Amino acid sequence: MTIKALFTKRVRRYACAALASAVTTFVGLQALSVAEAQSCTLRDATRWQTAVSDAEMELTPAYVRFVTETFLRACPERPEFKGASRIAGIAAADLGDAAAAVRHFRNAGRMRDTQSNFYAIAVNLAVGNDGAAWDIRDQMVEIWHDRLDRNPMVSIASVRVDGGIVYQVQFTERANESGPKSAWVGVPSGPGWPATMSFSNNRMLMAMRTMRTGTENPSVRRIELNRCYGRRSLGQLDPRLTSVELDGAAIAGLSAYLANPDFGIELSDTAISPCYLSDRLLPMPLVR
Repeated sequence: MTIKALFTKRVRRYACAALASAVTTFVGLQALSVAEAQSCTLRDATRWQTAVSDAEMELTPAYVRFVTETFLRACPERPEFKGASRIAGIAAADLGDAAAAVRHFRNAGRMRDTQSNFYAIAVNLAVGNDGAAWDIRDQMVEIWHDRLDRNPMVSIASVRVDGGIVYQVQFTERANESGPKSAWVGVPSGPGWPATMSFSNNRMLMAMRTMRTGTENPSVRRIELNRCYGRRSLGQLDPRLTSVELDGAAIAGLSAYLANPDFGIELSDTAISPCYLSDRLLPMPLVR
């Protein structure tokens, strides 16, 4: 992945988080007179949100952390405090400061977005808070499961196996025939990251196969195994397999993973990396 791509993804993280926090500010507008009576006002919150989403600024982790922590120190009673703590936690993790990131995520409280939770798990592991890390994982999986369970375009079931639980997910509607049609998510009952087995029409893989073979078959699906810090294609799905056989093979594969799950983290002196492609570990329907 190029430096440019990494920077673009980082800007998107901060901008999206700031947008989510802006919803809180909008609600706060309904009580403007009360907010303005405080020592820290709605104007201060708006100034901070503008700073962390300014397209003219280089949104480095150091810059985002500085302006956000400045706001947090000045405005601990503002309704945006929890959202700002989440952004500060991401920035601190991107700078390799696990202790500060843990503190910010703790101040953020229960977080509903997958990305922030994966960050929180990673930084807690980095400081040795393993129990807290896996508690956050379980809360994150619970939120993900509840969202899918309420979605009329998704069918989700679960089966307990040795070492954890496997969620069976069927997406009845997808955008542009891309993304997973089916996914099986294995979550350890003890320490460990989730892993997902999915069967999908991956356009890039299909294009590469077409270039190699000179043939095109848009109905072909691939079997993919997604782990916290790795992803690989296991091969082409045999169209003769029945749904029962497919389900059994996926559960068997994830049962083997749950017997020896991943539970480490990638970190350096300058950054703590959350799981790569976290949206593949806990897949959601694509938005049209």
